Amino acid sequence: MAEICEISEIQKKISSYKRRTLAATPRVAAVLLLLVPEGTQYNVILTKRMRSLEHHGGEVSFPGGSVENGESLCSAALRETCEEIGICGESVKLLGALDDEMSRWGHRVTPFVGVGGGTDFRIQQTEVDRIYNVPLTHFAFRQTYWTEKWFRGRESRTVHFFRWQNDIVWGLTALILDKFVHILSQE
Repeated sequence: MAEICEISEIQKKISSYKRRTLAATPRVAAVLLLLVPEGTQYNVILTKRMRSLEHHGGEVSFPGGSVENGESLCSAALRETCEEIGICGESVKLLGALDDEMSRWGHRVTPFVGVGGGTDFRIQQTEVDRIYNVPLTHFAFRQTYWTEKWFRGRESRTVHFFRWQNDIVWGLTALILDKFVHILSQE
């Protein structure tokens, strides 16, 4: 896992990755998998959403959200990150994008990977309950990761999970993290 601690190596792996894109959908969103340096390591920034929110309340997620009219995907990810945690575009270096994913709510979600220079967070108190600063290497430990098969009527889907301290990172966020770690582990 030492090879994923160098930002140049992370950027090289992301830029050579052939990402999957999905067709346009009426609902489009973008998120930012934000890496911040801590010593010789990088941490992933996750937010825990306020329980009172109508959508995804209490869930652990990446900063991000819906794309506004006329806005690019990466601009949306950076805008939402700035609004939610106060880390704004000029302090984030984008490294690339990962596979488009389809949320179970019908949103096409594009995850971007970026590196931020600091952790001077300003939490949007109406949306974000807390911020997690998780070592990237944590997501490579397979004992913190699992999947479950969920059924609804005749439909089934695989749901991804990571444990972080007393919380569970699950669903699309866990899927994106798992794919990211897989990309980084490729030779």
